[in-house]
Amino acid sequence: MKQHNMIKLFSFLLGSVCWSGFIGTQPIAQAETTQYSETIKTEYQYAAKVTCSLLLPHQDGNLAKGTYRTAVNIHNPTNKKITLAAKVALATQFGSEPGSFDVTPFKGIVLQPDGAVGVNCFDIADYFCPIDGVCVDFAFLEGFLVVKSPVPLDVVSVYTARHNEGEVESIAVETIQPRKVEESIKLGPTKPTKPGEGKRMDYPPKDSSAYHDQKPKQMCGGIAALPCPEGMKCVDDPSDNCDPANGGADCAGICVK
Repeated sequence: MKQHNMIKLFSFLLGSVCWSGFIGTQPIAQAETTQYSETIKTEYQYAAKVTCSLLLPHQDGNLAKGTYRTAVNIHNPTNKKITLAAKVALATQFGSEPGSFDVTPFKGIVLQPDGAVGVNCFDIADYFCPIDGVCVDFAFLEGFLVVKSPVPLDVVSVYTARHNEGEVESIAVETIQPRKVEESIKLGPTKPTKPGEGKRMDYPPKDSSAYHDQKPKQMCGGIAALPCPEGMKCVDDPSDNCDPANGGADCAGICVK
């Protein structure tokens, strides 16, 4: 009952307030992400399901308790440089009112000819920072990564899951099929103008019953360069598969004293 009330509270916040590791899959060669402020014409849409445990093993009425991660790989099969648009559509409680953060602004991604990029859980979480000057740090995030393109793409999602600790226990790979949707997309900036920009909000709040007396991790670093609270430092998260000493330049970390 407490968890149900927390979900209802979150839906209310989404509708009424103006706020808003790395899983080890590195961007594949010949991919680049650039800051944009322009409009592009697209003809194809891909909606890849994402399920991401970000701070603690997930436990509610939807999925079994465990750690869930998603990686979405996007490949440009053409011989031309293209610009894509991508956003995240958050899955909220059925019947809840639409909120300011249910759907993020679009970000632009440039793919070179035959280039590819990997989008992981912490990249997806970064779409919620900042929006209207606020960043949301989710303990768990579920929804869709929506990709719009002027040309057909190869889009493949990789899903892994495990118990609270240990190595991966299940893996699934899904090829995402396109829909023909012609649309002009306005791109927003791909990242904050300053590292850590934006007031931060945790969902659920770190002192809530949703954590079942477990202490949630404080995420830091990564592509968004998330800062730690005063008096704490950012170190590598040993529970993920991203090794900063082995090519993981954008690994997310955890805050420790």
